[in-house]
Amino acid sequence: MKKSLLLLLSLAPAALGANAIGADVTGRFDAGTRYAEPEAHAPASVSRMFARTVTRDTAVDLPATGAGGMIIWTIGESRVSTRLHTPEGATLDHGERGSVERGLRRFRDGSDEVLHVMSTAAARYQLDVDVPMNLAGNVTILAAEPDSTLTLSTWAAPLSRQPGQPVTLHAELRDGDAALAGANVTARLVSPNGRTFDKITLTDRGDGVYTATVADLPNHAHGTWQVRFDAEGATPDGIRFARTGSGELVAERGAARLGRIETEVVGDMLRVSLDADVVLAGAYRFDVLIADQDRNGVAWGEGMRNLTAGATKLQLDIPLANLGGANTEDLFFDVRLLGLDTIGVAGRVTRE
Repeated sequence: MKKSLLLLLSLAPAALGANAIGADVTGRFDAGTRYAEPEAHAPASVSRMFARTVTRDTAVDLPATGAGGMIIWTIGESRVSTRLHTPEGATLDHGERGSVERGLRRFRDGSDEVLHVMSTAAARYQLDVDVPMNLAGNVTILAAEPDSTLTLSTWAAPLSRQPGQPVTLHAELRDGDAALAGANVTARLVSPNGRTFDKITLTDRGDGVYTATVADLPNHAHGTWQVRFDAEGATPDGIRFARTGSGELVAERGAARLGRIETEVVGDMLRVSLDADVVLAGAYRFDVLIADQDRNGVAWGEGMRNLTAGATKLQLDIPLANLGGANTEDLFFDVRLLGLDTIGVAGRVTRE
C-alpha cells in the first residue's frame, strides 16, 4: 500500500464518525517513496496585476510597463462611471465603447466594467472614477498586465501556525530573470473574520526579496488568515510599476502540546509514544511516519483517538517486520496529532 507522506488535512470527520475508535492501521512505504516535510507555506501567489480601492470621486494612477496590453476592471455598483486617459492624450469617456482602431475597448458585465488597452506604453495611465454620493461599500480597481514579465511572488509562513509562533511575510520582485531591488513593499494581515490590520513594511534584502517577521498575530482568532501585499517601484530603466499579491496561513487553535518521542521494542512491535497535554478535548488522528536517515520512507501507522483535556500518553505500535530489519536507533520519526472535530494540526514533533 502506498501512502503519501505529505500532511493531509482533507480527512472528513463526518465519514469517520467523531467518536469512532477503531484498530490502528500500519504499513510499509513502497520502495522509492521519499519522506517530505509538510509544506512550509502555501504555493507562492504570482501576480502581474495591482489593486486600488476607492470610496469617492478620484483619479487612480495606473503605471504600465509597456509589455503588451492592460485589462482594467472596475468592481462596484453599476452607477460607478470611469474615464480613461492614455499618455498619448486619448480619452475613453463615460459610456463610450471605444474601438479596436483606437486600441481602447470598454465592456460591462453586470455591475463590473472592463476596459482593455490592447497595447500600452511604458508610462502612466489615469482612470477617473466617479462614485455616487450614496454608494454603499467600496469600489475596487484591478489593473492586470497579462503579458508582462514583471511579477510579484508572495507567501506567508508557516502554513500551519501554532499560537505564539512568529509569522514571516515574503515577497519577491522579478522582471524576467532580473531581480528588482529598491521597491516599496508592504503587507496587511486580514483575520478570519475580515478585520484588516495596520500596514507592515517589508525589508529589502537587495536581491529582489523582501521580508518581514511578525512576532505574533494581532489577535488570537484561529482559522485562515489572509495577507495582502502591495509593491511599487521602478525598473533599472526607470519604468514605474505596481503589483498586488496575496498569501495565507492557518492559525491553529493550540489544541495540544506534544512532548518528546520515545521508542521501545515490545515483543514483535516497535512502540512509539509521547506525552501530550491536551487543551481541547475531542477526536484526533495520531500519525507516525518513519524514514531512514536518507529520508527514504520506511513505515507508517495511524489511529483514531478520543482525548479528554489534560495530560495523557499517546502510543502506537509498528510491527518490527515493517522496518525491514533497520536499526531503530538509525531511524527518523515524524509524529503528528491532527484535529478532526475542527480540522487542523494539533501538534507535530520529530526525532532523528
